[in-house]
Amino acid sequence: GGIMDDLMVANRCDHLFVVVNAACKDADIAHMQAHLADTCDIEVIGDRALLALQGPLAEATLSGIAAGAADMRFMDVAVLASEFGDLWVSRSGYTGEDGYEISVANDQAVGFAKALLAADGLMPVGLGARDSLRLEAGLCLYGNDIDEVSSPVEGAIEWAIQKARRTGGERAGGFPGADRILNELENGAARRRVGILPDGRAPMRAHTMLFASEDADAPMGEITSGAFGPTIERPMSMGYVTTEFAKTGTTIYAEVRGKRLPATVADMPFRPSTYKR
Repeated sequence: GGIMDDLMVANRCDHLFVVVNAACKDADIAHMQAHLADTCDIEVIGDRALLALQGPLAEATLSGIAAGAADMRFMDVAVLASEFGDLWVSRSGYTGEDGYEISVANDQAVGFAKALLAADGLMPVGLGARDSLRLEAGLCLYGNDIDEVSSPVEGAIEWAIQKARRTGGERAGGFPGADRILNELENGAARRRVGILPDGRAPMRAHTMLFASEDADAPMGEITSGAFGPTIERPMSMGYVTTEFAKTGTTIYAEVRGKRLPATVADMPFRPSTYKR
């Protein structure tokens, strides 16, 4: 009932285009080959690069390179012609901001990246900046906030399970981990991923233990991600707590450098997304 990966699947009419996490690539491909090879052809594409263009200037910037980008809405996919060859584009990202994820041929990737960076206001950003934005958006990081131990219900991403696969649905069950997941959908899970806002200015980071009170003997949860939010201008975290403490507004305590510091369970995202609907 755990989660093997957090990946993207694009419907390209006559085939599906799947983008996996690099760290999970080998396991994902092996899983698909083991379970899908009898019903479809699986082609591993190794001659394309993937770039993410995010933020309020994304639409104007990509439109100057590939016509049709502005017509796309959140989670749309398209093949757009450009001087760098066909671009496989999805209007998506991992920041909570409007933007695109773009697959381009390897031999055109550097030129395409330079063309993007030539636009006014564009700059390269690293994983630290990306991580602070995805945390503000309440998005999970695979390996931190969700993994092979946590279930979709515990991770608060049960929306990803179709109604047809749930109890009473026309294709109920029959998927990996179905027994555990369907039981948790019906009866709840013992723990839940929640947003956490520290009361002070010090960030509460991954692996910080959470307690029900200042003097509780045993932890009842753990922070899985934490950072300072550049937009909300305060520290923020997410993590798992036992279900009885998962209600928004609940006061909990984090042990930081031997001290119990108060924090509040909060709704996510911490700021509204700006996806183009």
